[in-house]
Amino acid sequence: MDLTDEGLEVNEKGEYGRFDQPFQLINSKYPWFRFHLTKLHEDFRDYVLSELITTLNEQGILPDDLRYSKQDLENSLNAKFEFGNAPLRNGLQNIKVKNLIEVTEYDYQEFTEQYAQEIGQKFKLRGKYKMWVEEQPFYPENMEVLNESNNFETVGKLEVSGNTILIKNEFGQIEFAFPSDKFFVSTTPILSKSKGWFYKSI
Repeated sequence: MDLTDEGLEVNEKGEYGRFDQPFQLINSKYPWFRFHLTKLHEDFRDYVLSELITTLNEQGILPDDLRYSKQDLENSLNAKFEFGNAPLRNGLQNIKVKNLIEVTEYDYQEFTEQYAQEIGQKFKLRGKYKMWVEEQPFYPENMEVLNESNNFETVGKLEVSGNTILIKNEFGQIEFAFPSDKFFVSTTPILSKSKGWFYKSI
């Protein structure tokens, strides 16, 4: 039923063998995304999401154009719509790798016994702790450790297998492998150069 002046026929009926046939009839003629989408079967959700994003970008729809219907669309399609530089959907990411540095810390306790003080012992070792950190604490005797830092950037697909971090290329071949307790790896999506609509499933 058309409650606007968009020219949508009222009570038009038809029977179709596939969902995409009637959907594309509507999608090609009417700005259905400006109406109130209240219910959509989950079997067709991914298809409608994909077609909606394509339509919005092809027609150059801006955020202000969807200010009245965006919330309904997000609720019905179980997705969050964003406008900006969309992540490229090729599975590749910008990846930064930084090795963690092993640091040994010693914890001392001051002697309180009179005998220890008499023979000149001021502190006793309570414990020795090893840890992996991103930054080496600055001690002059550790300058050679500072120079062993190994950082680099690459593009690929990040996977975690057990306690091993894998970086694969676009063909799924392993290019780098690191123990997860000795390296810090951060990723950011590769973004398209032009702005447009994209969604995140919720």
